[in-house]
Amino acid sequence: MDDDQTPIRTRSRRGSRGPTRMKRLSLKRVVGETTCVGIAVNTGVTFGPNVDSFNSYLGVVSRERLSILINSWDEVSEVDQNML
Repeated sequence: MDDDQTPIRTRSRRGSRGPTRMKRLSLKRVVGETTCVGIAVNTGVTFGPNVDSFNSYLGVVSRERLSILINSWDEVSEVDQNML
């Protein structure tokens, strides 16, 4: 077979990942279940049994609200800073 007759194989992805939506956390809110997280006033460090879910949720919210092109926190509008 010639080089110009060689079949071309393309890789296809079965399913792309898509955005994280924190479905479990949303379901807890719908059911009325509360998730509590403590935040240390001095350091701002979170603690408690739901801290991993809370930190993941903050990542989801910030990715939805802020552009990836923002270089620093100073460039974020005050409204978005207060919301986050």
